[in-house]
Amino acid sequence: MTDANLAKLAFKFKLEPNGEQRRFFSRTAGCTRFVYNHLLFKCREDFREYLEEIDSRQSNGEALNRDEAKKLSFRPLCYKGITGLNYLLPDLRKEYPFLQECPSQTLQQKAQDLMRAYHRFFDGKGGLPRFKKKALHNSFRFPQGFELDEDRKKIWLPKIGWIKYRKSRNILGKPKNVTVSLNHGDWYISVQTEFELKPLIQEINLNTAVGIDMGVIRFATLSDENYIPSLKDRLNPVYEKIEKLQRRLSRKKKDSKRYIKLRIKLSKLHKKLTDIRYDYLQKEATRLVKNHDIICVEDLKVKNMTKSAKGTIEEPGRNVKQKSGLNREILKESWSMFFKQLEYKLKLKGGIFVQIPAKNTSRACHVCGYVDKENRKTQAEFKCIHCGHTENADVNAAKNIKRAGLAQIAHQVNCNSSQQ
Repeated sequence: MTDANLAKLAFKFKLEPNGEQRRFFSRTAGCTRFVYNHLLFKCREDFREYLEEIDSRQSNGEALNRDEAKKLSFRPLCYKGITGLNYLLPDLRKEYPFLQECPSQTLQQKAQDLMRAYHRFFDGKGGLPRFKKKALHNSFRFPQGFELDEDRKKIWLPKIGWIKYRKSRNILGKPKNVTVSLNHGDWYISVQTEFELKPLIQEINLNTAVGIDMGVIRFATLSDENYIPSLKDRLNPVYEKIEKLQRRLSRKKKDSKRYIKLRIKLSKLHKKLTDIRYDYLQKEATRLVKNHDIICVEDLKVKNMTKSAKGTIEEPGRNVKQKSGLNREILKESWSMFFKQLEYKLKLKGGIFVQIPAKNTSRACHVCGYVDKENRKTQAEFKCIHCGHTENADVNAAKNIKRAGLAQIAHQVNCNSSQQ
C-alpha cells in the first residue's frame, strides 16, 4: 500500500475525567512544557555560541572548510532525525525528580516537537521556536501504549488508566497516536488515525463543478448564483457580550475574585465563538461536497491580505482604520479553515479540490474575457466596458474561478496522458 492510498484523520472528543485524573493531566502538561522550554533554552545557548564562533573566525579572516563547519555546526543539526534531543532526557529526569511522575513518552514527544520546529526553521518554513506559556500550551501526546474501547466509551492512557469520553461519532481507521489538551477549562482527546483511502465515488461528474468566490458581505458566492450567508449574524451577539465583559474586566483589580470570575466568563464566550464558527464551516463544507464533485477556489494568501497598514514613521500607511476593520472581518470568517475542510472532505469522497491564482478573477468578464479594473467600479456590480455584460461582481468572479479551475484540471490530464 503506497502513501497515496493512505489517509489520516483526527477525531476529537471531550473527556470526563475525575478530580485525580484532572490533576494528573495538569501535572503532565506542566512537565512536558517545562522539558520543552528547558531544552529550548539549551539550544538557544548553543546557537548563540555557534554564531559567536562563526563571527570570530570570519573577523579573523579564517575561511571555514567543510570539516571545520561540521565541527562547529549548531547542535540540533548534528542530530539524526527528530529524536536527537531524547538522549538528554534521562539526565534531566534525574536532575528534576518531579519529571518521573509523568509518562516518559510524553516528554520524548515534546523533545521531538522541538526538533521538528528547528528543522522547519532551518528549512525556511517557520520562525525560530519560542518558549511555551502556561496559559496557551497545555497538551501532551501518547504515540503508543493507549487502548481505545469505543463500546464502553472509554480510553486507557499510561499511568492514568481508563477515562470516559463523550463519543460523538465512530472512529475511522487504525489509531496511531492520542493527544490530550486543555481547552477553556475542559480536557479533550484527539485520536489521529490512518486508513486506506477508498473514494465514495468512482467517476467524477464534471457537470457538478462549482467555483467559489470568498467575501466579507457574503461568506461565499457560488458560480451557480447561490451564496452562503456571512457568519456575522451568528458571531456579533457573542462579540458584543465579550466587549462588555472586557470593559468591566478593565475596571477590576487584577487577580481579585471578581477579576478571576470575569476571566472565566470571557473564556467560555471565546469557546462559544470557536464552536459556532467550527460548526458552521463543517456544515457548509459538507453540504457543498455532497452536491459537487469539483470545487474551485482562489489561492488566497490570507496572512498577506490581513497585514497591518500602519506602515512606518517615514512612510505611514493610508486608510489604516478601514484596513484594520477589513482585516478583522476577514479573520472572523476563517477562510483557510474552510478550504482545509473542503479539501479533506473531497479527498474522502474522491472529488477534486482546485486552487487557482487570484489575479484578475474580479476584473475579467467571464463572457468575453476582457480584463480591466474599470469593469468593477463598485464592490457589488460588474459591468464590462468591452461587451456591456452586467452581473453581480461576486457571481462573475465565481464563474471565472470555475472556468480557470476546469482549465487547470484539463491541462493536468493532458500532461499525464502525454507522459504515458
